[in-house]
Amino acid sequence: MSAPAIWIIAPIIISFGMIAARRHYRIINLAQVSICILLIILLAFVRFGIAVPAGGFAISIEPTLDFLGRSFRFQDTDRIIIAFFYLILAIISLVLLVSKVHSKIVPLGLALIGMLLAAIAVEPFLYSAFIIEIAVIIGMILVVDLRLRKTKGIMRFLIFFSLGMPFILLAGWYLAGGETSPVSESQLIQATLLLGLGFLFWLAVFPFHSWIPLIAEEAEIPEGIFLLSIFPFAIFIILLKYLNGFAWLREYSLIYQAFTILGTIMTGFGSVWAAFQENIKKMIGYLTITFTGLSLIALGLNSRQGFLVFSDLLLPRASSYILLSSAFLSIGKEHQIEKISDLQSAFHFYPIPAIAILTAFFSLVGMPLTAGFIPMQELYQATAGDDFRITVIILLSNAILTFVFFRLLATMTHPVDEEVLEENTIERNLGFDILLVIMIAFVIINGLNPNLLYPKLSQLLSSFEFLVR
Repeated sequence: MSAPAIWIIAPIIISFGMIAARRHYRIINLAQVSICILLIILLAFVRFGIAVPAGGFAISIEPTLDFLGRSFRFQDTDRIIIAFFYLILAIISLVLLVSKVHSKIVPLGLALIGMLLAAIAVEPFLYSAFIIEIAVIIGMILVVDLRLRKTKGIMRFLIFFSLGMPFILLAGWYLAGGETSPVSESQLIQATLLLGLGFLFWLAVFPFHSWIPLIAEEAEIPEGIFLLSIFPFAIFIILLKYLNGFAWLREYSLIYQAFTILGTIMTGFGSVWAAFQENIKKMIGYLTITFTGLSLIALGLNSRQGFLVFSDLLLPRASSYILLSSAFLSIGKEHQIEKISDLQSAFHFYPIPAIAILTAFFSLVGMPLTAGFIPMQELYQATAGDDFRITVIILLSNAILTFVFFRLLATMTHPVDEEVLEENTIERNLGFDILLVIMIAFVIINGLNPNLLYPKLSQLLSSFEFLVR
């Protein structure tokens, strides 16, 4: 048994098998949670292709799987990346189970995670473009709701990723054979331009960003936020694999300058667009653009500190998005949420979900006592030493978002008459409220004690030993 067979092939097969049993939703939901947890626990007891001394607690398994003439390979250092994917799916599936909400994340989430991991593990890794296209199709099925007839964002999602695929493939063709020795200067420029264009489409860099807010608006909240959580992470990992795989490409300074410029544009404009949104789901879409920009700025620093900031930014993004999804699900069962005004006086009717929403939003901008505080401080420090103008733009962006979130706070705490409150008493799901409290505590504890999880997240950088020196 090989690692790709366990963490890629098996989940995909199980996912399609669960589709046949979709009428028994709660059973397959519980099964999906259990499978994700089992796959995460198993990572702690195995090593990929590393000999384990006699008497050791770990088991060595084959890291490579040959399939259809291509190889899928996991390094031992990839275990944290695999765990991150399945942990997100496990938590979201658990939230769906506790909230008793039906979603196509169960069971398509396993197939989507499996495909994204396949795109990361495939060798030669230029073939990741084909697998990403399959993942996009699964993602479309996940978020589409033909009853609503809202497909503009979904179609742009497909079109932009499909446009990016040939550029990635052409760049891979130019780069073939150049892993160790430089190609000609003209080939370097052409390959860089092609690769850059491909990732412009995939990372939704302006002006190819429009599918993100549209997907956020058109999809149901759990599906939309799940898609916006895992796709950018997978694309960033593939981007790092390209840079790590070609010595002269990662030493090409223009690449990192482009990261910084494009990241600054996304950070600045994403926050401005979010500030003018009345639709709260579209606002989350623009927050995704802003956070992707911050990650690009961190990579653009081209330093160990910058790469560490990139890994640290993953925790507040993932935890905040899961918390937002859970809180909106909790309120959405009783009251439909589309606009910010729909949350008026929410604190009085839904106190715990309201606190969860505010905690998630303030963590994204790096408020003290939240998980986002330390990474944002690290980013300010790193950019100030490189180019203070970038720091100013990030500060202005976060100031705009902070103003937006305080406006949301005022809306959610709007006074309400006692008589109205008594007449509209809502019976709460105690189990769901306990789960929300645990997640709120998780965000705050990681803000108070950054040494709890951030050092473990930084271990994912060990997969890119030539980038992080």
